[in-house]
Amino acid sequence: MQQPFDNKPDPSLQPALAGLTARAAMWLLVLLTAVLAGPARVAIARDVRLGVYDNPPKIFMQQGDKPGGIFIDLVQRIASQEGWQLQFVPCQWQQCLAALEAGELDLLPDVAYSTERAEVLDFHATPALFSWSLIYRRRDVTINSLFDLNGKRVALLRGSVQQAYFNELLRHSSIQVTFVPADDLAQAFRMAGNGEADAAIANKYFGDFNAHDNGLRDTPIVFQPVRLFFATGKGRNGDVLAAIDRRLVEWQANPHSFYFDTLRHWQQGGETRIPPGLWWAMGGAMLLLCAFGAAAYLRREVAARTLALRRSEQSLRIAAAVFQSQEAMFVIGPDRKVIEVNQAYTDMTGYVPDTLPERMIPPFTLEDSVLDQSASMWETVQRSGRWQSEIWTRKQGGEHFAAWLTVTAVPAPDGTISHYVGTQTDITERKLVQDQAMRLAFYDPLTGLPNRRLLLDRIQHALAMNARHGRLGALLFIDLDNFKDLNDTLGHEVGDQFLQQIAQRLSHSSRDADTIARLGGDEFVILMEDMGASEEAATQQSHVAARKVLAAVTQSYALSGGSHHTTCSIGIALFSGAGLSAQDLLRRGDLAMYQAKKAGRNTLCFFQPEMERALNLRTSLELDLREAVASKQLMLHYQPQFDGENRMIGAEALLRWHHPQRGAVPPGLFIPVAESSGLILQIGAWVLREACLQLAEWSGDPVLAQLQISVNVSARQFRDATFAQQVSDLLGQTGVQPSRLKIELTETMMIEDIEDTIAKMRLLRDLGVCFALDDFGTGYSSLSYLKRLPLDQLKIDQSFVADILTDPNDAVIARSVVALGTALGLGVIAEGVETAEQRDFLASIGCHRYQGYMFARPGPAAMVSELAHTGRAIVVDIKNV
Repeated sequence: MQQPFDNKPDPSLQPALAGLTARAAMWLLVLLTAVLAGPARVAIARDVRLGVYDNPPKIFMQQGDKPGGIFIDLVQRIASQEGWQLQFVPCQWQQCLAALEAGELDLLPDVAYSTERAEVLDFHATPALFSWSLIYRRRDVTINSLFDLNGKRVALLRGSVQQAYFNELLRHSSIQVTFVPADDLAQAFRMAGNGEADAAIANKYFGDFNAHDNGLRDTPIVFQPVRLFFATGKGRNGDVLAAIDRRLVEWQANPHSFYFDTLRHWQQGGETRIPPGLWWAMGGAMLLLCAFGAAAYLRREVAARTLALRRSEQSLRIAAAVFQSQEAMFVIGPDRKVIEVNQAYTDMTGYVPDTLPERMIPPFTLEDSVLDQSASMWETVQRSGRWQSEIWTRKQGGEHFAAWLTVTAVPAPDGTISHYVGTQTDITERKLVQDQAMRLAFYDPLTGLPNRRLLLDRIQHALAMNARHGRLGALLFIDLDNFKDLNDTLGHEVGDQFLQQIAQRLSHSSRDADTIARLGGDEFVILMEDMGASEEAATQQSHVAARKVLAAVTQSYALSGGSHHTTCSIGIALFSGAGLSAQDLLRRGDLAMYQAKKAGRNTLCFFQPEMERALNLRTSLELDLREAVASKQLMLHYQPQFDGENRMIGAEALLRWHHPQRGAVPPGLFIPVAESSGLILQIGAWVLREACLQLAEWSGDPVLAQLQISVNVSARQFRDATFAQQVSDLLGQTGVQPSRLKIELTETMMIEDIEDTIAKMRLLRDLGVCFALDDFGTGYSSLSYLKRLPLDQLKIDQSFVADILTDPNDAVIARSVVALGTALGLGVIAEGVETAEQRDFLASIGCHRYQGYMFARPGPAAMVSELAHTGRAIVVDIKNV
């Protein structure tokens, strides 16, 4: 018959119980203390549904449908500390937002704050990240300013804050942009890369991470800094947002926190992972606490031996399960000898305790060291009780691998260390992926040189060092001359071979301490630090270095398409570091390089402040000129033309610009800007229309009806395929007699495409339009071309007229022009006539038509009318002259 349980000790069980209790206490003490060394907070589990969309490196789905990125690492750490169970829900951006508003998601990372979104979503107070937007262009598309976006197709995320921002930015401008919506940023980049769009808008994190793979480059257009948050539906999950805020405030106050470690890893393209052994251990933490309490209670209360035995057995099973988990673990005695390793450790390293040399953990090094760090590790463990780091060590077979190692001291009740528990995770594959991502992020894949991103970082470092030590450095901005010709004739594969050889030569021509980088295309940069303490010394050393590069580049190249020769143009910008940014220094080198190209190429040029001032002036002038066209600040003045009897025969239309602040802007200053910016097409069309409208107005006045107006047409405007039709349509619309319109062309325009020029001139000549050759004698005068052109008049340039009485050469040129015009049956007119002596000399050589201050200054059309109606000038039909 079974005896009732009387809570009295059974003497027969005491020896077994004592041994079992001692072993249980040892393992519980070892494992429990290791667990307690980690996060101690245990919260009630809560499910949090988290939306995951594709926006690397901030958030994305990795291979194997595993979420990753900056926001994922942060929220996983917070979840582990708060006791949340995260449920990852993949979705596209718009789907994620809709699901969040509908309550189908609890939390969405990487949401930019805006007042509109704040009406339907809740945000925490402390931003998780700061970012900004950039425009990334396809390599064959030029975008250097907002104005270059005109007529372009730009892909962007559908419903993004960038779209709303750009719509507002361009609403009051004349810039026409076609937006191509995409469901995600990856699709937007693919559209730009495959030609469905010319450019794409993305945040800097995503853009820098993905631009290269899609054949895109960043542009100088940077806008819209934003704050990024975790967001939840309006009025929902306030406790989740509060917990996130607490962690962010705590982390951002400490530059060595998990938050900044995460940013550093992902900025290098890596993935951060906390050793999972700690999370295995936390699963049994509460049970282990109970078991440890049971062991202590057993020693104090032998009467409860049966209950304590059952608890000890359960705790041992839990301890065994934890120790034999998938995480590599080992236990070390107080003498630092390995007592036990689990199967995962053996699988990882090949070692069992008996095969470990002297039963010690294998030597290991840190990534930036070649010395064994074991002694340093033990010193830290003894001092703080815990050590963890990324290490490099070897397996039993000698194979080198990377691991994350954590060693925790386990104290005995008396305060001494009884054991050490270690966990080790193989991170070799992650390191390889991280290193590869870093190469892609910071190095040019074709040449292996640092790319623009890494160059900017090194420039910033060089500026800081030079400013601190009072030294000067130099930046050499190198552009290969006529590289496009090589690509077009021999193909891009040969072009790539050539660029690789260029990179090798630049490396051999530079010092070991210099940074040689490829910006993209055929542009390279050499950053040279410590070039001297004085500007004179730095200039001399930079000049020598640049000459060495020029000599190296001009040597012959052996390519699969045969041998090749080339030259380069080099811009040099010195820097001391004070008050200068990396972008400023690059821009200075670029400006100096373009001056070298203007100087004939295959040469070098040092940056001068005047270059930057000229660029700033031209940029501001272009903006003002665009505004002038839109607000009708431009006007036409007319300078009358006379014959030998002082009779008015016509007028030349002259463009004038009166700026509200600048005042009268000289045509010689703004016309070149209009040419280079393309505004000349719009301005030229306006000038022609205004001149024709003026002729139409004068045709109703008997005194002015016979006047002829001369209009200067730019080369770019004349080369437009529709120019002849535009003039024909304009004459038809205004009803002007074509013979009253005279188009003035320059010699340079004639020789660029002579056949096209002649064809257009004949079309208009058949309508009755007259032609004059402006500035004759100042350019490339070819008689063989001249006799083929359907001209009516030659115009002696004012540069010859000014010194015609004192310079025999000018007089000879003027005589020759008159003689040539007479021989070809063309009229001749001289411009810039200011004195009666000049007029008389011109008359003596056969020139009887004049234009200049002696007769009348340029003025508005009303001045010409007044001059004719007051009798101070008699108007005659040019046909009768």
